Amino acid sequence: MKTKITFLLLLFIILSSCTKIPYGQVPDDDEPNSNITYQDINVDEGISSEETNIFISPNNVIVKYQPQVTPEEREAIRDNYPIIEFKQCNCGETNIELWIFDPNISEVEIEGVVERLSRTSQRGTTRGERSFDIVLSPVGPYTIQGQGVDGEEEALIANAGNSKINIAVIDTGLDFYRYLFTNEPKRFLFPSGKFGSCYPTTSGWNFTQQPNNRLFADGNGHGTYITKIITDELDSKNLNYSILPLKVFDDAGKGSYWNVLCALSYIKQLNENGANISIVNASFGGQMPREIFEDPAPGEQKNIFAQSIEDLNSAGALVITSAGNDNKDVDQGSNGDFISSFRETNILTVGGYEYDTLNPGSLPIRLHPLSNYGSKGSIDIALAFNDYRIILDNSDPFLKNRVTLQGTSYATAAMSGIAGSVINQVGRVPAEELKNLIFNLAIDAPQLNGKIDERRVIPRATN
Repeated sequence: MKTKITFLLLLFIILSSCTKIPYGQVPDDDEPNSNITYQDINVDEGISSEETNIFISPNNVIVKYQPQVTPEEREAIRDNYPIIEFKQCNCGETNIELWIFDPNISEVEIEGVVERLSRTSQRGTTRGERSFDIVLSPVGPYTIQGQGVDGEEEALIANAGNSKINIAVIDTGLDFYRYLFTNEPKRFLFPSGKFGSCYPTTSGWNFTQQPNNRLFADGNGHGTYITKIITDELDSKNLNYSILPLKVFDDAGKGSYWNVLCALSYIKQLNENGANISIVNASFGGQMPREIFEDPAPGEQKNIFAQSIEDLNSAGALVITSAGNDNKDVDQGSNGDFISSFRETNILTVGGYEYDTLNPGSLPIRLHPLSNYGSKGSIDIALAFNDYRIILDNSDPFLKNRVTLQGTSYATAAMSGIAGSVINQVGRVPAEELKNLIFNLAIDAPQLNGKIDERRVIPRATN
């Protein structure tokens, strides 16, 4: 016990000495005598913050079986319902299915399916939930540099076991061509083919698409922006890392609860095979009825998503998610926020404080007027909401995209970079311990009282 206490004290001293982590630093791009032209792009999530971005599916139901339910029993259960198709995750979880009904089915009928599944199964061995679509806020026009084919990404694939910082990014994929155009491309893509066999390819990343379309290239931009913030954070400290891009949103920014569940189960499967993915970046969300976030009654099971998050906790992964950009108290009213309103111990939710670009060290620190908050403590910590700048390379070596980003999605990406730095210091630790070590980096900001849990904020370095 004494040895453990001494070790934890040492970790606290190490991490406390790094409180001013220079996340989100503006890159030095305007070099004198440079022939490079910078194309400026501004992305503000707050512009579309009032748009509804979660839509309950009129004809899709998620079904989860307990492992003891045999394939024959599952087929017999499906035969009792008028489904026109069912799907299973291409990778990962084998005990969940997506049931697709006739689009003309009534709301009453689809609710009846969900209720009947839970009521008629013995001891909760089979249950159902409504599925829903998730739409990301628009990021504006984005020009992808290349679609890619099997094998083209291999120049960026890291060696298996070469990094202790492994981060999965659940998003719109990755325009990895941007990284290939750099002077010295870094091998940073996670070698998922070494830990699973979803497809007979080196990668197997785009597990939500059809088998003849294995591309994970990002034609939207959101996933590439998120990933570039993370990699910039880690590159600034010369750290070794790997990124697993999971394309669960299409190029229009549309995804689904089903795709997210499959992504989480895929990460769990990889970790069970020794992948050691410690961080999951989930920079998306939206309003959902509060009852889905409530703890189950005694004797009842958690809902499917909460159980998936808990399973990831057992697999050693911390899920870092965004608070949202609607200036709403997500702990009050009839709606909560998917994902931040879940209270699993391995979820870390990031809000945004108002970063003064002219006077970075100005006090007091205040919540950004567009950031969501939680009066009952569901938002764990605040990072800078605005002025994240990244430089994206293009096929034209004399033209670069200089993108300035604002929103809690990008604060979340910065937090994933910080979490990677903590792992570099302490090694792989349980998700809840990693979260607490991150909290040790925060300072107290009185203006965040009743907005951010324990008024935690990690201010951007001022020098």
